[in-house]
Amino acid sequence: MAPEEERAKAHALVRALFGPSDAAADRSVDVLGAHAAALAWIREAVGSYPTPLPIATRLEQVAADLRAPGDDRDPALTLGHAALDALTAYRAGS
Repeated sequence: MAPEEERAKAHALVRALFGPSDAAADRSVDVLGAHAAALAWIREAVGSYPTPLPIATRLEQVAADLRAPGDDRDPALTLGHAALDALTAYRAGS
């Protein structure tokens, strides 16, 4: 399933469960999807599960920042960059 289809399906589920969404709810769904994709990419890159704690902590921090009002950065791009940076730092410290 394409990311756009997954996003539409997630939005439909939110609407079915809670009624019409607002901008904050839509943003949360987008951030959640991007966060999951970043964690999946890390799992593939590292070759193990769970995600190493320093990487998971960094991604959670970035995701929380993205959910804050006024943060209009692209979630997929921002979390993708954060995942790459966190993985690089993790490998440099290992």
